[in-house]
Amino acid sequence: MYVKRSNRIGIVAAMDVEVEAIKSLCSIENEKKIGPVSFYYGTLDEKEIVICKSGVGKGCCAMATTILCLDHDLDALMNIGTAGGLKDDQNVLDIVISDKVVQADFDTSPLDGEEGMGLTFTAENDLIAAVQEAASENRIPFHTGTVASQDLFMSRREDFQKLMERFPDSVCSEMEAGALAQIADAFQVPFVVIRCLSDVAVHDENPMEFTEYVAHASQQSAQLVYTVLKNL
Repeated sequence: MYVKRSNRIGIVAAMDVEVEAIKSLCSIENEKKIGPVSFYYGTLDEKEIVICKSGVGKGCCAMATTILCLDHDLDALMNIGTAGGLKDDQNVLDIVISDKVVQADFDTSPLDGEEGMGLTFTAENDLIAAVQEAASENRIPFHTGTVASQDLFMSRREDFQKLMERFPDSVCSEMEAGALAQIADAFQVPFVVIRCLSDVAVHDENPMEFTEYVAHASQQSAQLVYTVLKNL
């Protein structure tokens, strides 16, 4: 059940370009650095927000999200960024919205059997619905499902096959959301993961190079978050 704690929303992104796109829509009033993580405070559509750049990978994201949860009273967490699509009906720049997040490279199955494969965390239903509504309002195609998180940039066919054998409900693969979901769950902060697809593993060709893609994706993600906060 979604319980409001304050009016502050935490937004976590892995890359500078994603952070700057969100900041450009905000009134930033203050910033500070805790350890290696920079935090930016302000408002977006009259909602209090705090933005931070996590860096790439689950270790960096775990550190940033832990600091964010310890040092701030958050109403919710949103994780935005890039992912690789896994389904044939997906296209570059489509949005993936998490209903669950699985740490796909967590494996204690030699000790625990099948229950030792993956750690799974559930996103907040009200936040999922808000992102779906925002995507529809902005006419952005979206897919809701399991976000597979692992410290691996999938580039080999065998990586894709292994993931889909273990977690066939996965709709995208990325490198930070598993850590954010686990930390959010530990601190009882509602969360949702929003990913823009940079490529689709089952397609032979993808229409954009990453440098072209990332500019489009960052702007699209920022506009989507703006609409979500407006609708909350």
